[in-house]
Amino acid sequence: MRKMGVRMLIIDEIHAMLTGTYRQQRVFLNVIRFLANDLKVPLICAGTDLARQALLTDPQLAERFEAFHLKRWSNTQELAQLLASLGSILPLREPSQLGSAAVRRKVLDMTDGVTVRIFRLIETVAVEAVRTGAEAITLDSFDGDNLVLPLVAMARRSERRLQRKAS
Repeated sequence: MRKMGVRMLIIDEIHAMLTGTYRQQRVFLNVIRFLANDLKVPLICAGTDLARQALLTDPQLAERFEAFHLKRWSNTQELAQLLASLGSILPLREPSQLGSAAVRRKVLDMTDGVTVRIFRLIETVAVEAVRTGAEAITLDSFDGDNLVLPLVAMARRSERRLQRKAS
């Protein structure tokens, strides 16, 4: 990493470390601490709230990290920019309507503004647009029955998690 000139280390899905044994978690946290000390580069860990809790179990790491929570998207210019960016990188042959107000509202209604759900939804409708030959995302692209099931499953998982925390 030093030879490559790494200037920042980003670890995503940090909460996955919790699937290991206590010993494996300690080893992992020691590796993170070693990398931060040895490379002297900023270290960013992304994950669920469980990730924050896991990092806080190590006093040295707890001092180094500040937690930031991502807010849900709302019908703002920032969401319009996100959807426009996604539309510009999709491998579709025709221009999509991702910039329209109606599509933004539909995306928010279907995803509750949760980032991962937005990306999954756009990915799903883009795949369907290629499969059907439409080659563009329109407002009608979001009406397929097959699109709702993955989002409902994600929402149900979130609800179950919240119920467990409340218990």
